[in-house]
Amino acid sequence: MRTLLSLAIALVAGVAFAQPAPTPLADQTDAEVRAMTDQFVANWNQHDTAAMAALWTEDGDHMEPDGRTVYGPKEVKRLFDIEHGSVFKDSELNLVVERVRAVGKDTAIADGTYELFNARDPAGNDIGTRTGYFFFVVVRDGGGWKVSASRLMLPANLIWRAQ
Repeated sequence: MRTLLSLAIALVAGVAFAQPAPTPLADQTDAEVRAMTDQFVANWNQHDTAAMAALWTEDGDHMEPDGRTVYGPKEVKRLFDIEHGSVFKDSELNLVVERVRAVGKDTAIADGTYELFNARDPAGNDIGTRTGYFFFVVVRDGGGWKVSASRLMLPANLIWRAQ
C-alpha cells in the first residue's frame, strides 16, 4: 500500500511540476522577429526616435541597464529623444539576435548581444564600445511584431563567482 501511495504521489508531483515543451517556432516567425530587430537597429543608426518608438506596443515598456523604465511608445520616444539628442547622437548600434523562442501563439522572446559605438559621456568624451545583452518580449500586433518589454543589461562581475 505504501508503494502504491508513493507511486501516486510521484505521478501527481510529476504532472504538477512538469514544464511544458517549448512551442515550436515557425521559420517565418523567427525571420519576422529578426526583421523587426533589424528595423530597430536601422532606425537607431538613423537616429529616428519616432520610428524606434513606433516598434513598441501601447502598453510596452523599456528598461535601461540602470533600471530606469519607461512605459508606452510616447515615453519610449521621449527617452530616445533625450539620448539621441545628446550622448547617442553619433552612436551606431549592432544587435545580434542569438535566439528567438515562442512562448505563445503570438508572443516570442528574442535575446542576444549588442554593441554600441561612438557614444559619448555628457562632457562629450568618447566612452568606447559599450557591449551588453538585450531581452525583448515581442507580440504579433496586426501584421507585424512589436516590443512588449525590453531589457538591457551591462555585464558585471559577480563577487561570489570565481574569476
